Amino acid sequence: MTDAPFHYTAVLKPDMSGEATSVIAHQPLPGQPLRAVLWSWLHKAWVSAPGTAAALLYDDQKFDQLRNIDRTTAERISREALHVDLPSEGQLNAIADEGERMGWPYGPPRS
Repeated sequence: MTDAPFHYTAVLKPDMSGEATSVIAHQPLPGQPLRAVLWSWLHKAWVSAPGTAAALLYDDQKFDQLRNIDRTTAERISREALHVDLPSEGQLNAIADEGERMGWPYGPPRS
């Protein structure tokens, strides 16, 4: 667990409508692997998925589909676009910690 704050990024539809399809909560920590939590439509839950998040966040081809946002905006997008509540920062840390313990770069395995 870390006390570092989460950063939030909205993932936008590629059609340039500006409509968000997801939110990534991430902790870019110097010298450490990315910690990231995002909503999984497959699992219907917030999951630790730093591999998935990194593929989006660091893809130069997708820069126009990403928007850095504040926590309040992330909460609004989560409610309006994802129809779920954004977990608290404590809950996000717990989800990221579980993913690290389990070695899940792309979220938990399918059941």
